[in-house]
Amino acid sequence: MRRIGLITLLLACLLTLPARAMTEQERRDYLTHLRQILLPVAATQYTSSFDDWLDSSKQLPPDFDALPRHNGLPDPLKFLDGHDVKTVADWPARRQEIMDLEQKYQLGTVPPKPKLDKITLVSETVSDGVTPPPAAAGGFRGRGPAAPLPQGTLTRIVRLEYGPNDQASTQVTLTIPAGPGPFPVLIGGSGAPVLNRGYISCSYPNSVDTLTNLPELYPNYDFATMAQQGFIARTVVDYLYTLPEVDKARIAITGYSRGGKMAMTAAALDERIAAVVAGSTGVGGVVTWRQGSERNQAESIESTTRMFPLWFARQLRFFSGREDRLPIDGNSLVALIAPRSCLIEYGLNDEVSNTWGDEQTFYSALPVFKLLGQPDHVGLMRLHGNHGTDNIEMDLDWLDIQFGRSQDKWNNNFLFPWDLKQWAARTGEKVDLASYPAHKSDDLLFGAGGKTIASTADWEAKAADIRKNINWLLGDAPATIPPAGGPVDKGTISAHGSGPAMRGGPGPAGARGAPVAPAANPHLGASINPDILKFFSGGTANEFGWVGPQTSAMDTHVVTIGDNLKGDLYYPSGTPPGTKLPTVIWLHGYSYPLGYMWVYRRDLHPILALTQAGYAVLAYDQCGFGGRQTEIGPFFDTSPHWSQMGRLVHDARAAVDALSKDDTVDAGHIYVFGYELGATVGLYTAALDARVKGVVSINGFTPMRTDTANKGTGGIARWSVERPLLPRLGFFIGHEAQIPVDYPEIFAAIAPRPVVVVAPQFDREATSADVHAALEQARKVYALYKAPNNLMVDEPWDYARFPTYTQDWTIQSLNWAAGPSAPKPAAIAPTAAN
Repeated sequence: MRRIGLITLLLACLLTLPARAMTEQERRDYLTHLRQILLPVAATQYTSSFDDWLDSSKQLPPDFDALPRHNGLPDPLKFLDGHDVKTVADWPARRQEIMDLEQKYQLGTVPPKPKLDKITLVSETVSDGVTPPPAAAGGFRGRGPAAPLPQGTLTRIVRLEYGPNDQASTQVTLTIPAGPGPFPVLIGGSGAPVLNRGYISCSYPNSVDTLTNLPELYPNYDFATMAQQGFIARTVVDYLYTLPEVDKARIAITGYSRGGKMAMTAAALDERIAAVVAGSTGVGGVVTWRQGSERNQAESIESTTRMFPLWFARQLRFFSGREDRLPIDGNSLVALIAPRSCLIEYGLNDEVSNTWGDEQTFYSALPVFKLLGQPDHVGLMRLHGNHGTDNIEMDLDWLDIQFGRSQDKWNNNFLFPWDLKQWAARTGEKVDLASYPAHKSDDLLFGAGGKTIASTADWEAKAADIRKNINWLLGDAPATIPPAGGPVDKGTISAHGSGPAMRGGPGPAGARGAPVAPAANPHLGASINPDILKFFSGGTANEFGWVGPQTSAMDTHVVTIGDNLKGDLYYPSGTPPGTKLPTVIWLHGYSYPLGYMWVYRRDLHPILALTQAGYAVLAYDQCGFGGRQTEIGPFFDTSPHWSQMGRLVHDARAAVDALSKDDTVDAGHIYVFGYELGATVGLYTAALDARVKGVVSINGFTPMRTDTANKGTGGIARWSVERPLLPRLGFFIGHEAQIPVDYPEIFAAIAPRPVVVVAPQFDREATSADVHAALEQARKVYALYKAPNNLMVDEPWDYARFPTYTQDWTIQSLNWAAGPSAPKPAAIAPTAAN
């Protein structure tokens, strides 16, 4: 059993003290630890390794204590020093502050815009309506295979020269519709749809994966490739401004994935760009680092700066796991576009996006657009499908509305609507706080009348009351539980009827207005079970932690949970018939697009690690995630007094019911294994259901009674105001000490069954000292049962993630908890993929 060490104890003490500046030595020590836990960033053909850069630059991590802590999104209308933007006149100063912070921490510093010195015509052709046009440079949207352009279309290629001694040059391809102008321009969009809708198509080489010569020309600036391409885009706009065919008030830019990040950067740098369509940008674009990250089973600062080291400033890597100290984020980038137009586009099951996070970016940036008088200039476009989903016609629908070329109205069609105050008013829910006495941190072993609990019999009486309080907090389930699945998601539909967004793979949706038939989506969990292994053992498997040898050594079958929820039971291949395996229920975290899968996690997926260890593993998408995202919107229409957490716990208990009847499962050894949100679900489930024989909780909790607004975690509001996980908890905001049940009681209600806890010291949703204190309180109850070692705790110097070494420790601890019933590791034949 791993226990808290001296460093952790010192940190726990420090966390109880008022915030103070980090000393230089503390920053050096932090960097030493950080280099030990993060994977190395190798040198590329363009740059040195991250370690070499650290050694040569002598840069240290920032003084994190000097930066405001925002686990929620940083407010675009609040200056770094805390004072508010109150009027339109205040905004330019705040906008400049955001831009300065973007360059300091994410983009790198950007030189002033140079003069466009020379424009050289390379070629100019007029389409005959038969011959395909020359290939456009750059990876732009909507181009596809070259097809003949409408007769009379003009294609012009020019070379722009600029910068010191005109040593910077860019080739630009313009495709101009036939007929009288001036025309709006779409930088980054090409092909017949753009031209047919009366837009000029503009393209230029814009790869962020290749270093330009700009760093050599501007050695005093450290701008990375995202900003370098944004810098080039400003010169392209300079060129467009020289052309009579261009409607200069209607210049837009678009890009997809890394190109979407670049388009956002370019629009932030150049206010002459009137609109941006940001296609599935992932983190570093409109998806915030906070709502990506390992905590949300998504791409993160660490994975992005390691896998794509050219894109952002080197110093961004210091914020790995410390996103709450980053003073800007994707919502800030969207705010920089205001009052111009920004469309946030993404797929419902887009592995590099976050459907809930995209909506939060919208909500956070919207007040800036409102302040500047243009609330309709920011919008969402959610499409069916995963990464690669696109609909150029709908992009143009949006632009037509923004440019006044269409009188249609845009429907954002929110997937996760939630307002705590509206819920309370609609349901009539309220709490008499006078009925809830304040709790002390050490009152766990006090029973009725203040009597000290000294025996397990006395404790069991209190545990019964704890379970009643848990059930009250979870809410009142309806008499008939609504089936899993929810309504069909309609995506985003523009009002004039361009039809449902595309479903399935990349590319345009075919004829304008024609829906595309649904395609099997390998990210929807058990709903398309036969496709999961095929997809995740394919070429992209390493990005999902789903690798060949372990996948090949695993069998699976579908388990029906409750009325119609389907789960996938994985177990070692070759398991003899009649063998009953100890079984784990895998409860995932905040993985909105992927449910029980995750992305950009090259550590082995826990499902594979557990089956390799010999366990059977049941996995399913939890309510509100993956294939069940659409359940949340109408949830409180059918279950007004329940909670999302109540549904999650209900499903977990129903999973225990189903497993108890499965021939592969040892019903006496069913465990829950939860990551982040899933860990919280697992703790509530085990406290209520004695059939759960043990729990693994990874990054799963911080005590609620001490989770106040000043802690920087977001407080208990993130469970009630931010999300509808526990609405009744919202009545205790500002009165946290009166919350009727907390984690010391929840852990103690599980005793003496084994619980394995991973509580990293830098979990941004937790306070390490409070977590440690809660566990020590719970250990007193385990001691009553003479089983103190059944509460196994690891508090590593790390942030909230699940690396291989932590995974190994949790499985070893689970084996210890299973005792003689622990399985034998599955035999895995070595392969070339190993």
